[in-house]
Amino acid sequence: MTLAFREREEEVGRSEYGPFRLEAHASGIALVWFDDPARKVNLLDSESLAALRRVLDSLRQRSDSAYPRAFVLLSAKEEQFIAGADVAEFDRITSSSDAEAKAREAQQLFEEFSALPYPTVAAINGPCLGGGAELALAMRHRIASNSRKVSIGLPEVQLGILPGFGGTQRLPRLIGLVPAMDLLLTGRSLDSRRAYRIGLVDAVLPHERFSERAVQWTEALLQDSHAVKRRSPALPARIMEAVAPIRNAIFSQARRNVLRQTHGHYPAPLEILRVLRATWGAASAVGLEIEREAVAKLLFTPESKSLRRIFFLREDAKRKPETVRAREVKHVAVMGAGTMGGEIAYLFSSRNIRARLRDLKPEPLLRSLAHARSLFQREVSRGRLTKAEMDQALARIQPALDLSGLKSADLVLEAVVEDLPVKQALFRELEGQAPERCVFATNTSSLSVRAMAKGLKNPGRVVGMHFFNPATRMPLVEVIKTEISDAAAVETVIALTRRLGKTPVLVADAPGFLVNRVLMPYLGEAVALIERGQPVRAVDHALRDFGIPVGPLELLDEIGLDVARKVAHVLRDAYGDRLPPATLIDRLVAAGELGKKSEQGFYRYEDGRRKGVNQEIESSAPPEGPLTPPQIVDRLLDVMVNEAALALEERVVSRPEDVDLAMVLGTGFPPFRGGLLRYADTAGIGVIVERLARRQQEGATVGPCGRLQQMALSGRTFYKE
Repeated sequence: MTLAFREREEEVGRSEYGPFRLEAHASGIALVWFDDPARKVNLLDSESLAALRRVLDSLRQRSDSAYPRAFVLLSAKEEQFIAGADVAEFDRITSSSDAEAKAREAQQLFEEFSALPYPTVAAINGPCLGGGAELALAMRHRIASNSRKVSIGLPEVQLGILPGFGGTQRLPRLIGLVPAMDLLLTGRSLDSRRAYRIGLVDAVLPHERFSERAVQWTEALLQDSHAVKRRSPALPARIMEAVAPIRNAIFSQARRNVLRQTHGHYPAPLEILRVLRATWGAASAVGLEIEREAVAKLLFTPESKSLRRIFFLREDAKRKPETVRAREVKHVAVMGAGTMGGEIAYLFSSRNIRARLRDLKPEPLLRSLAHARSLFQREVSRGRLTKAEMDQALARIQPALDLSGLKSADLVLEAVVEDLPVKQALFRELEGQAPERCVFATNTSSLSVRAMAKGLKNPGRVVGMHFFNPATRMPLVEVIKTEISDAAAVETVIALTRRLGKTPVLVADAPGFLVNRVLMPYLGEAVALIERGQPVRAVDHALRDFGIPVGPLELLDEIGLDVARKVAHVLRDAYGDRLPPATLIDRLVAAGELGKKSEQGFYRYEDGRRKGVNQEIESSAPPEGPLTPPQIVDRLLDVMVNEAALALEERVVSRPEDVDLAMVLGTGFPPFRGGLLRYADTAGIGVIVERLARRQQEGATVGPCGRLQQMALSGRTFYKE
């Protein structure tokens, strides 16, 4: 190193600019480390962007032939790059003009980085999302670690907005219109391998000593700028993008797909298509202006506000507990190798937890192991696991036909048949096999957790851990706490739920807990409409057009009518006439028509595919004047709101937010409506009460509950704002 450069390095030193640290490397490369001390992840907010501006100014002041020769942006956080923009700041923006001004500032900053006269590199070692991905796109090069924590994407559409820091302009130019459209419209992210395959990153380097390797890669780039062979869209794709009629056809087909999937309820994907269409081939300044105007427009839509609200609720539920009472879980035992038990064992194994999977017969064990293998093989095919890691994960699932090997279990979870005496007998048997510190969890969907623990020496260690089907995909877990539950046991289950990547909602021990209790009146009302002559398809279509992804009768067929019948009878025994009798479901189950699994329910199925309505159901129902789709929606949602109000009154959950989060994550209630109770506030509590009262006068067994009536009389809503 020359004396002149040594002096320059001392001059630059380790200059601090808020969460950024600027360092001079011996080779003349400027290293900028991002490490927000106040957060576990790096986020872009007003303060960090202002600090990044100061970094840029400093680089410009020092710019000459010796330093910097290149610029590398790194994260000092292990396996964390930039998780995106700080979504909390969005709610502090008060006007469209303010939103546009903030977007303009960030766009201008990123444009200036992209115009630096030397190589700029984003060294991505973890999540690189939203604004973080847009900053990386502003660099001339991107390299990524092969860590599985790396995910690169622009998920803004999931918050009801679009990328506003230049992402809609740079991404299509880099990887091509069609691949960019796919990422922007879905919000999905890519791992390192897939990002490299489409040209989003220029190289994938080993995770070990990644920052050191990133500097070496940049040094090699300085030696030979042609060493990097950037992947570009294939010739057929470039031709399609260049020919206006073909390009217009691509946009038109994409719009049709969006409308088919969203029923027009989500404005953001349609706005993304409009922006891409309007800016394709336009000058950068024009494209950025159109982009920021679109962001400012979308930010204040009701859909975006609702989606951001659900995002915050979910993030809040995922936070780790403040206390230290949660016990470490290294070894679990899963009782029951049915579909649910097998998938839960897979989830544990995928998070490096040993799972002993026990069943009374070998056949379910073999099926569960085969299913787990297929799930792990899918991860291997996607590059997220190696074959050796898959073998290690499968070895963590230990099949068993007896109760041996439980002495080291930290938690036992039962997923056996939904029968209270069977579960009680199992827990009594487990008590003699598992250590005293072991938590007992039950995956029951409706039975009393306290009743299950009755007669045990330590009933406080029994906690509900209700997964939703399919357990590998559904994000919600209801954690059920009884009045005698041990706090450490409850916190252990909550922490374990988060470790599995699921969202926990804490609920009290009441029949049906929260989700099934609120859902069952909805399903019961749907069946009652069919019994009164409403067409099956009309009911399902009305709810799907409202935004619920699966109609109520489709859902019953998926659940299994035998399972639904059992839950319905448990809840009817508990809540009486608040639930309509399951007469039609009883009749179908008695005839062996169990839904999709028996290829006959409300619909007919062949090889798992729906082939039409079960005509016997509709032909045997008395004719009734057809209801309009809004009338069908009102009938089904009003009873849900009524039951949710009662659940709040009985302290099954403590806040309306818990109801809304659980119904969105557990039932697919449309998040763009903000949740069930947020929707109720919008629809009008008084209007809902009036409809329920009118139906009661017409013969319905249940009218509006006292809480709803009081709210209507006083003009109160579930939410204060």
